[in-house]
Amino acid sequence: MRRFHARSLAALAIYALAAHGGQPSDPAWFVPWKVLNPGEAPPRAQLIVYWLPASRDDMRHSELLTSRTLTLFSSQCVAMHVVRPDDFERVAKLGANGRAPVVLLLDGEGRELTHIDNEAGALRIATIERIVRDEVRSREDEADKLLDLARTKEKNAAIAMYRRVFDQRCLLPRQARTALRALRKLGVDVE
Repeated sequence: MRRFHARSLAALAIYALAAHGGQPSDPAWFVPWKVLNPGEAPPRAQLIVYWLPASRDDMRHSELLTSRTLTLFSSQCVAMHVVRPDDFERVAKLGANGRAPVVLLLDGEGRELTHIDNEAGALRIATIERIVRDEVRSREDEADKLLDLARTKEKNAAIAMYRRVFDQRCLLPRQARTALRALRKLGVDVE
């Protein structure tokens, strides 16, 4: 009986593989969206993506639910938050009345960096991935320039610049490691 069961499972797996063109399907990368309840303060982060769906049904069927890129950025302190359609106070505070569905990208201080309006009532994941990627790359370039400039400054100014880069260690780990090494060379105890 076990042999028959194992053969059946193997045949089913081969059939499923053939149905997908002989290649195993890509794993789904579920974005760790955190749904904010009305009145709840969002956790602090260096970059915040706010998704304001038009309705609960819009949220359930959106292509924003899965994305390898956004999932990876969420591990770098890019917060992913969903603002419920009935959270009128937060929607108004974000300046998104009557614009849903919309995605906003904010910095850690709550300033809007950019927003993505819907296209024919839907949001495109590729557009959202691009704006987040562009913002992170921009911050990487800025940190690299700051690291280069810090090498030419006197000790106190250099320490301040290295600390600014190190403070972004979750978002910019490579640059933060460089800043940490430089701070240690200057005799600064960090962490």
